[in-house]
Amino acid sequence: MSTLVIIRGNSGSGKTSLAEAMQHHYDRKTLVVSQDNVRRTMLKEKVEPGNLSIGLTETIARFGYAEDLLVIVEGFYEADIYGEMLAQLRQLFAPRVYAYYYDIPFEETVKRHATRSKRADFTPDDMKRWWKEKDYLGWAEEVLLSAELSLEATVQLICQAIEHS
Repeated sequence: MSTLVIIRGNSGSGKTSLAEAMQHHYDRKTLVVSQDNVRRTMLKEKVEPGNLSIGLTETIARFGYAEDLLVIVEGFYEADIYGEMLAQLRQLFAPRVYAYYYDIPFEETVKRHATRSKRADFTPDDMKRWWKEKDYLGWAEEVLLSAELSLEATVQLICQAIEHS
């Protein structure tokens, strides 16, 4: 059965690492839709209402739904710009929807970003400019992820939710 996992949070919080770990765990039949890949690499779009990455992200996720995949949508996905698209995906995949938001302090995102291979792509000053505090979707199924949870513990938490529903 098609399943949607949404992983959101500020830049440098660990979204991509978590999505990659989830895909490694489940292997085949898993589709990762990365906001960075769709918006920045494929389309060179800006974060603004109506940008083309909104529709393309939804189209790719719908493909995953039609193919009965585990679809992992990961990125900043600001609620005010991407919320409607995410709500449409939520409706499509229901009841197999799992939403997670990295609710961690700015200082922790800077530390995490410093450990990444992509650390030269943007600076802590950039991260501060882009920062959105507590950008929740407000859904009952949205789980807040704290800085205390390791990557391994977070993967285990999500896998248990998926496998026990």
